[in-house]
Amino acid sequence: MKKINFAGGEPFMYPKLLGEMIKFCKQELKVESVSIVSNASKLKNRWFSKYGEFVDILAVSCDSFINRVNDQIGRGSHGDHVQNIYHARDLAAEYGIKFKINSVINRYNWEEDMSDHINSLNP
Repeated sequence: MKKINFAGGEPFMYPKLLGEMIKFCKQELKVESVSIVSNASKLKNRWFSKYGEFVDILAVSCDSFINRVNDQIGRGSHGDHVQNIYHARDLAAEYGIKFKINSVINRYNWEEDMSDHINSLNP
């Protein structure tokens, strides 16, 4: 196995289990690339200081940078989703992890110009 991706639901709902699994993948299985897809709502500095060295790619789901649209889509997080995305980018940079953004274009966001935020995030 060369690559493994942890996604679905929110992998950081079980941070210790996730950390131990990615550590096992890197150290024991010698997996070349370990990636995690997150909504960025549960990312903690403490977790990255312990397990960040075992993560190659951090992908975050971001379908909009507008709180109202995130609420319509079902990604409402009390207005802090955009802040969480930037925090994820900062953590990835601090720990040398590649950062990417996953988006689903839908009827609520298809006209949104995300280019300023995407350029600022520099995935």
